[in-house]
Amino acid sequence: MRPTITLLKNIVGTLLVLGLSFACTGEDPVARPYGYAKAVLPKRQWATCQQPGFPAHFEYNAASVPRLLPSGSGNPTEGNRPQQEGTLWMNLEYPELKAQVHLSYHPLNSIYYGNGQQVRVADALAVLMAETQRMTFKHTLKASGIEETLVQYPEHKVHGMLYTVRGNAASQTQFYVTDSIRHYLRGSLYFGATPNADSLQPYSDYIMEDVLHMLSTLKWSPKGG
Repeated sequence: MRPTITLLKNIVGTLLVLGLSFACTGEDPVARPYGYAKAVLPKRQWATCQQPGFPAHFEYNAASVPRLLPSGSGNPTEGNRPQQEGTLWMNLEYPELKAQVHLSYHPLNSIYYGNGQQVRVADALAVLMAETQRMTFKHTLKASGIEETLVQYPEHKVHGMLYTVRGNAASQTQFYVTDSIRHYLRGSLYFGATPNADSLQPYSDYIMEDVLHMLSTLKWSPKGG
């Protein structure tokens, strides 16, 4: 019996040594990247936005709620910059996504200098375009990049630029469109949460599709505002 017991002990000992050997030579554990919950996005359904008094109409995602704001809801004019009359403000509010697309309409023939003199349309357009670019590029401190996409729908007299801001910027989408004669519309996307490009990416991509569709269907009022 002794040889049998000794043999069993040797086998068990060998298995233990092999087990420890494999355990010691295994790879170090690797931390998994932090994951985010899967984005639940509303079903998209198009509707027509035609607010009384707002000189543009377009198709929008019915998951959002168009809300025309009282006059003077925007930022006040600073210093000696040209005064704007007739500016209108509208939000497309996404309650499920806690996001808003801020829209502001500016009639090009209603911008005046401080002395009351009317600004030429070409100069007014240049001022508004420069202001949109300033508001976009102020996000460069937290942005990892800004992409520009030309917007051109000549059949509707809609021309402009769409800016996609990458990184943890407060606004990841900015745009403007104009007919270069009477109308100028500016827009920007904001979330009611701390900017985090990774967690907000599915939602910003979803709303980006809505913005592109809105611009492709946008038409100006024939009355010119």
